[in-house]
Amino acid sequence: MYIVLLSGGSGKRLWPLSNDLCSKQYIKLMNHDAAGAAATADADEKCSMLQRVFGQLKTAGLSENTIVCASDAQVEIIESQLDGAAEVAVEPMRRDTFPAVMLSCAYLLSKKGAKPDDVVAFLPVDPYTTGEFFARIKHLGECIAESEQTIGLLGGVPTYPSTKYGYIVPEKGDSQLLKVEGFREKPDEATAEELVKSGALWNCGVFCFKLSMAAQWIEKYGVTTDYDQMVADYEKLPKKSFDYEVLEHWNHIAAIKYDDIWKDLGTWNTLTEEMHENSIGDVTWDNTCENSHAINVLGIPMVVMGAKNMVIAASHDGILVADKHQSSYIKNCLENIEDTSKYEERRWGTIKTIDNDEDDGCKSITKRIKVVAGKTMPNHKHLKHTETITVLSGMGKLVLEGVEVDLMAGSTVSIAAGKEHSIRAIGSDLRCIEVCLGDANDDEIVI
Repeated sequence: MYIVLLSGGSGKRLWPLSNDLCSKQYIKLMNHDAAGAAATADADEKCSMLQRVFGQLKTAGLSENTIVCASDAQVEIIESQLDGAAEVAVEPMRRDTFPAVMLSCAYLLSKKGAKPDDVVAFLPVDPYTTGEFFARIKHLGECIAESEQTIGLLGGVPTYPSTKYGYIVPEKGDSQLLKVEGFREKPDEATAEELVKSGALWNCGVFCFKLSMAAQWIEKYGVTTDYDQMVADYEKLPKKSFDYEVLEHWNHIAAIKYDDIWKDLGTWNTLTEEMHENSIGDVTWDNTCENSHAINVLGIPMVVMGAKNMVIAASHDGILVADKHQSSYIKNCLENIEDTSKYEERRWGTIKTIDNDEDDGCKSITKRIKVVAGKTMPNHKHLKHTETITVLSGMGKLVLEGVEVDLMAGSTVSIAAGKEHSIRAIGSDLRCIEVCLGDANDDEIVI
């Protein structure tokens, strides 16, 4: 059985910490799942949604056959957070879940050696669940392996009549695999109550089928399950969700029940409900605050007074001060705000922009760079700007036009535009300040 984590969304609902480079699923605000904490180097260290779900897959024995489907802009952060433990099927462009699902199937068949009769399960990276969730996915895969032309779903047993989730309507009965009779998307409260009373299940966003079924869904678009060819033909696939393109028209759909904790952590409101602390970072509260959470990654003090039912989030990309319920509608307020990120997580380390200025026509950007011990920044060059690097701590090697230069605390080196270079950290993390003079935006060519 193969697992695909669908992780290509932009996830701006957790702005200002989330953006196109660092979507909500990569922000490290979560606690590790208790069952897998013992295997974690530092169980108290915060993790991202992606890391938490992957850790749960590992505990369930499902991680070795897991891949991630995401955009090219997210490959670096995925490889950094999972330390290369999962391959990435890269979307050439964002086109909703149906093309992403088909691309993942092609990747498994072309690149991973999967067989047409193998079962694949797709799941989002942002559910908050227990280990039983993944045990049920494994059981769902076993059921689908014995079926023909059947799509399997995982349905959560509702704990209340939610209007935020979609519902699966199964046939009545007590069998393990229930035939699905229909779906209802985010109903009103009265309808939700009726659905729960009738035995409807929350749609957990998990679906499972045999890889051989993908070919028939894309044949009419003139696309095959060869991965490289599908990348070239990706625009031919409709920009639709898998639900609308396939599930709504498929006659053989079955579901199994999952009766434990499940929550979609898609907004600040739902995410803060699962935070063990009411603040992260340098935050001081007065004694009049109630039911409020604050996240401060700026490295400067934050004082919160009289806040009730609020979420406050401060990063280098912006500051959010919102009522918790109202925070769910943040996307409407971001239409005129530029989508930039001053913090990037790469497979070799991190980049934090601490100043971006222009004075008398001279552009300058100052960055704080960390190269992780044993990692190497890829060989690259810049055509429009020069950079001066000053080492703050650690040791490393700068390879400049093929010549090695020792780096240690206090070292300063200037790199002219057009010069190929890379940096390797030796022994411990290498931390430095980089000052770029000239037009440094989008001015990196990896050799």
